[in-house]
Amino acid sequence: MEESTRKAAKHEIEESLKIVLFSMQRLGFSFDKPKSASSYFLQKFILVVSVCGICLHVLSELAYIFFTVANSPSIENVVPLFHIFGYGVLSVSKMFAFWYKKSVFGKLIEELAGIWPMPPLSQDTEEFKTKSLSSLRISHRWYFGVNIMGVWFYNLTPIFTYCYSIWQGHEAEIGFVWGSWYPFDKHQPVAHVACYLFEMYAGVTCVWIMVSSDLLFSGMASHIALLLRILQWRLESLASVDKSDDEYYEEIRSNIKLHQRLISYCNSLEEAFSVVNLINIVMSSINICCVAFVIVLLEPLVAISNKLFLASILIQVGAMCWYADDILHANENISSAVYNSGWYKTSPRCRRSLLFIILRSQKPIAFTAMKFTNISLVTYSSILTRSYSYFALLYTMYSEE
Repeated sequence: MEESTRKAAKHEIEESLKIVLFSMQRLGFSFDKPKSASSYFLQKFILVVSVCGICLHVLSELAYIFFTVANSPSIENVVPLFHIFGYGVLSVSKMFAFWYKKSVFGKLIEELAGIWPMPPLSQDTEEFKTKSLSSLRISHRWYFGVNIMGVWFYNLTPIFTYCYSIWQGHEAEIGFVWGSWYPFDKHQPVAHVACYLFEMYAGVTCVWIMVSSDLLFSGMASHIALLLRILQWRLESLASVDKSDDEYYEEIRSNIKLHQRLISYCNSLEEAFSVVNLINIVMSSINICCVAFVIVLLEPLVAISNKLFLASILIQVGAMCWYADDILHANENISSAVYNSGWYKTSPRCRRSLLFIILRSQKPIAFTAMKFTNISLVTYSSILTRSYSYFALLYTMYSEE
């Protein structure tokens, strides 16, 4: 691929990941080198502040849970704290995974630019590419919007609750965004304002981390599924036009090379996100269970915030499983595409080459949770089933109390 074409391909990819890159900048991350020393130090400062902020936030929530369990270990007091703490733990793990694998993600974007479909393309391929990118942009905007609305509903809920109590003629004071413990009296006026602003910042930072990580994974996985389907169409159209045997063979060789590069790319992407996916799967059932319990039985005044939280986590896990499942089936369809092609018009040498594609496509390309399990829509179903089981157990314990 020529350098100009490669740059154009990278620009298209970055345009499809615009929300990801925007969110990364809020955390002090970037795939491009800073243009000046001031930009470099500003980026590092934002990164340090973000890491310190969310780590302190999660530790303060953990301490608050510990003291709550020690003082009043009832279900209605403890359960509402777990989904927020779980979200914080997930954010911290994704932050460190992002920091550790940042260079890997940047390299993956460079590699993707080398195999990105660029003109001239067939009309069907161009339409499918446009449709895929458009769908990805819409899904990214919805996910971004739900998360941003959710965190700001949480941030402003104590103020809304305070105003509502005053309107009802009751004495009230502004509470706090999250259940956090501090080694000082947080109810003093100055400390109250400082803690409230810190909790707002910590919540927004967690959302930036989630948006950056989740949309980067879904965007790159969507692009791989797009390339696998384009490869599928190229194989199905094999021998549809009369060519010499050498031309058929070269066409098959180029398709084999593309398939191998896609497999290698998927393996690199799977390795980069494997730890994050494991934590996602482990924490999601607990988070869904706890927030559903709160919505159904507790805290009606923050129901909107919790419903947005539930929607965001369902979309988050669902998108991860959806795109992993999409790649799994797109690779499986490669062998069917070879069988449905005009392979019988080619020479024995070409047919032997096609057998390599069939055999390799029968080995799944799967995203895993640290090799414990393959991620697919079956995984999503299992997560929801476990969440309901946990919810039923909590509901039984709550009813008995």
